[in-house]
Amino acid sequence: MHTTKLIKHQRGLGMMQWALVIAIAGFFLLFAFKVVPLYAENRYVEAALRSLESGGERVEQMTDAEIQKKLTNFYMINNVRSEGPTKNIKILRESEKVLVTVDYETRAPLFYNIDVILTFQNHLDSSRPGQCCRPFVPLTAK
Repeated sequence: MHTTKLIKHQRGLGMMQWALVIAIAGFFLLFAFKVVPLYAENRYVEAALRSLESGGERVEQMTDAEIQKKLTNFYMINNVRSEGPTKNIKILRESEKVLVTVDYETRAPLFYNIDVILTFQNHLDSSRPGQCCRPFVPLTAK
């Protein structure tokens, strides 16, 4: 007799609860649709830097113009549209290595006047093959 009374009181979500669940799910879907393409585009920026490293020529032997042209062509072929990766290519040459950095931030409008800003740091150090695309943090002695 007690169990039938409990079953009568269990009804599930009401209309307001369902509206709240749908609104929260909609927000996360909107956020994902705005942010995921920006991360996918950064994956192409990383792949472009890796292509410099794995190409036939060594990065140290390439001129700055050749490096920029190779990266720009890779971006064009892979449909990298934002200005950040193309305008923020910096090449620093030292005695035995070349550091190519593509550090940029990109903005995606979420809704109304709220934007999402993402910052990406992509570094290629020719003296550290295989450790592409993450900024090098030197270890400090304690």
